[in-house]
Amino acid sequence: DTDELYYKTTRGSEPDLSMGIKYLTYILESYNECNFFDGVLSSDDDSEDKVITVNDNEISNIIGKKIEKSKILSILTALGFKVQSSAEEAFGVTIPKFRHDIENIQDITEEIVRIIGINNIKAQPLKFIEVPRINTITNRYYAKKAFRQRAVSASFDESISYIFTDKSLLEKYNFPIVKEELDIINPITEDLNTLRTTILLNLLNASKRNISYSKKSIALFEIGTVFDENRNEKEVLSLIFNGQKEKESVINSGKPQLIDFETFTKKLSSIIGDFELRAGTEQNSLIHPYQSADIIIDNEACGFISKLHPSVAEEFDLPQSFIAEISFDTLIPKHINANAISKFQGVYKDLSLVIDKNLPYNQVSTAIKLLNLPLLKKYYPIDIYEDETLENQKSLTIRLFIQSLESTLEDKDIEESVEKIVDSLKEQYGATLR
Repeated sequence: DTDELYYKTTRGSEPDLSMGIKYLTYILESYNECNFFDGVLSSDDDSEDKVITVNDNEISNIIGKKIEKSKILSILTALGFKVQSSAEEAFGVTIPKFRHDIENIQDITEEIVRIIGINNIKAQPLKFIEVPRINTITNRYYAKKAFRQRAVSASFDESISYIFTDKSLLEKYNFPIVKEELDIINPITEDLNTLRTTILLNLLNASKRNISYSKKSIALFEIGTVFDENRNEKEVLSLIFNGQKEKESVINSGKPQLIDFETFTKKLSSIIGDFELRAGTEQNSLIHPYQSADIIIDNEACGFISKLHPSVAEEFDLPQSFIAEISFDTLIPKHINANAISKFQGVYKDLSLVIDKNLPYNQVSTAIKLLNLPLLKKYYPIDIYEDETLENQKSLTIRLFIQSLESTLEDKDIEESVEKIVDSLKEQYGATLR
């Protein structure tokens, strides 16, 4: 039978033919009139025996059932394997030359299972131990995924664009450009002839295209790569919102208001979390001179938010628009060390100060933060008041939350913390209590 012949021949044969030849001559002499002459011409195979080192525990793990070492040795010996037994768990198994199909411990295990019988091995569910795979790459991936989901929840649509842009537009709107010696040699088109240093121009073009389709409100975001002058790359989160700030409905009588700075800032906060705003330092020409600010996270400037300059909005045929671009590295959540929660009641204390009218709150906040008061857990402004009687000054009310981890607060503890804050602000900015 051809199939049986193929099966036998593909499994290899015994290279030592002397036994087979002797048996053949015996058959021919016994049943046929054949005479054989003495003399032997032999060619010996000097190849070394194949030895595989195995471990009885490893064999048992592969099978999924504990097999005694003595039984393993008995089965292998009966199958023609030479076993170099030892007192240790590991032992050597010499493979017969005719067993060309035995290559590793898995093959040896298969021989043992064949003798024991697969039906005699109880089935068990697959069990494996997964190694931890959390690292900076996975953290970045999950953070990016979370920001995308938040942006969509805030009514933004994701935009995906080329990392290339028009160099003339970058120059026109005062964005940095990649140095000529590092720039693209063979651009794919004339309009995509350099690496982008901002995503906002791509979002402006996408907004213009959508507005031309009679859309009344466009909100887009993109998380992507930008480059600096030296072709160093980083990721940024860029957003644009233009037109109506909400859909037409019965609530707004079909006439929703246009997007404004406050609404856009709240939407941005719902995506990236809490941040501070300080006087803007960004110099590109998309920035509005009076409605722009730097975005501060953990006391670090990481981007900007602004109303789109009216002249740029006119060039792109866009309604009232707001833009923002933030470095993505600063948005990735930092490792948080858990702290004990105080079991003692805290106290809210309102501190009303009279300060210079032009003094920004962030300077006051920084001065308080640098005091490192252990009982001061948080503070935030709740009121700013100005009138003619104050002249060149304003009244700022800050709400303090004071709490101890060790004991119930006494009046002197509260007064001491408040006094240190007042003294510091008085010394630095001439602040007085109202």
